[in-house]
Amino acid sequence: MQRLLVRILTCFILVGCAATTQNSNIPDPPDAVVYQVRSSSSLPGVMDAYALNMYAMLRAKSYRVTQDISYVRVMQPIEAVAQVYDQSATAQGWSIDTPMPPRERRMLRSYRKGNAVVIVTFFAEVNNRDGIVVMRITAER
Repeated sequence: MQRLLVRILTCFILVGCAATTQNSNIPDPPDAVVYQVRSSSSLPGVMDAYALNMYAMLRAKSYRVTQDISYVRVMQPIEAVAQVYDQSATAQGWSIDTPMPPRERRMLRSYRKGNAVVIVTFFAEVNNRDGIVVMRITAER
C-alpha cells in the first residue's frame, strides 16, 4: 500500500514539474512607464474594446490568458517601440509571427515560445507628444 502511495505521489510530482509554465517575460523598453489615462487621451475606449476582442479570439483558439493585461506608455515613435520589443523577444528565445501591416495609429506583434504566446499591441495617441501606449496579453495552450 505504501509503495502504491509513493508511486502515485511521484507521478503527481513529475506531472507538476512537466506542466510548469515557461518564462513569458519580454521586457518593456527601459523608458516605459505604467500607463495612466490622460485627459487628452483618445485611447481608453478603443483599448477596452480591443482587449475584449483579444480575449474572445484567444478563447476561440483554445488559449487561456495567464497574466493580466499590462499597459505601459513609451515616449518613442511606434516603429522604434515595435523594434525594441522584437529585439527583446528574439533575445529571450521567442519567435516572431509574421507582422500584420500597421493600421491607423495601431500596430500588432505576436511572439511564440512553445505553447505560450505574447500579443503586444502598440497604440499611438492622436496627440503625438503623449507617446505610444503598449498593451500586452500573455496566454498559453
